[in-house]
Amino acid sequence: MAGIAGFFLLFFLLWAAPLKAPHGGQLVRVGTMTSTRAKHSATLLYNGTVLIAGGVGNDGKLLSSAELYDPSTRKFTPTGGMTEARAAHSAVQLISGAVLIIGGLGSKGALDSCEIYDPASGKFLPAASLHTPRAGATATRLQDNRVLVVGGVGPDGQSIASAEFYDRNANFSSAAAMSSPRSFHTATLLPHERVLIAGGVRGNEPLSSAELYNAELNRFFALPSMSVARVKHAAVALPGGNVLLVGGSSGNKQLGIAATEIFDLENGRFVAGGSMLQPRWGLPDPVVLSGGKVLVVGGARIQEIYDAAKNTSAVATSTTERFPWYQSATLLSDGNVLVTGGSDQKGQRTAQSYIYVP
Repeated sequence: MAGIAGFFLLFFLLWAAPLKAPHGGQLVRVGTMTSTRAKHSATLLYNGTVLIAGGVGNDGKLLSSAELYDPSTRKFTPTGGMTEARAAHSAVQLISGAVLIIGGLGSKGALDSCEIYDPASGKFLPAASLHTPRAGATATRLQDNRVLVVGGVGPDGQSIASAEFYDRNANFSSAAAMSSPRSFHTATLLPHERVLIAGGVRGNEPLSSAELYNAELNRFFALPSMSVARVKHAAVALPGGNVLLVGGSSGNKQLGIAATEIFDLENGRFVAGGSMLQPRWGLPDPVVLSGGKVLVVGGARIQEIYDAAKNTSAVATSTTERFPWYQSATLLSDGNVLVTGGSDQKGQRTAQSYIYVP
């Protein structure tokens, strides 16, 4: 018993102790949102404000509410509510400036409903429905303004392989299917209308497999696998076209992966990256800052700066957070990063928000 107690004491001390040598950035508290929320979406609008929509509140209730963050005042104000409460949905800004809200988890399971947020009127309007209800899917806007929606959890609670397009006629049309069903994966836009699909989960099995979607051919092509299975991880395209993948869970009660990997675009394979300072999962996609370094927030109680050129990680700030899971992180027009909401280990959510100032 003494050995077990000593292990948990050591784990707590490592978890709680602030790490030294911060990068020099600041995490500044800003106004609280009008609602506590996690698993929401946050989308930067053309006017510099951020649309925050849906999610899960503190009582576990799904939210239809939405609000706007104004960087000039650092305040949140309500905007029109969605027509349906949802979480774990996708949000994509179209070329017009409107925001397409896609699927997600509703009160009766995966949703096929979608809606459009009109920034001019501040209202959500019904949009065409998905062919297949989806939660935990990905949505990627291509250069021609089509939105590729891939995978997710279907109405039966199982991961699905199908994909579809929100097309230029504002309707959904079928796309080619993946070779493997998956949900809670990542999708990253690459040059020449290609999309990297990586990891996720099929049933109870976290996946290390990856696929490359070619929009010109409307086909998914299998890629060499990642070094480790990842679900609820995050990914971001780096300057130059490679993709950084961080965090996630590999199953077997392993919540949090510290090792990173890089998708080498030129050679079409994954290579080992550096190790983060803390394992993490359930995090938003990292943010590429001016200068090319990458801010990684969420999934753990510190923020890190990852230097892809050196494959090294450093503490971004010495501030720790109580609600690091299922946050959003949005790069603002001024180069700062808005971090909103999140959940703690007990499932409590927060309305607290921060600005990371590099």
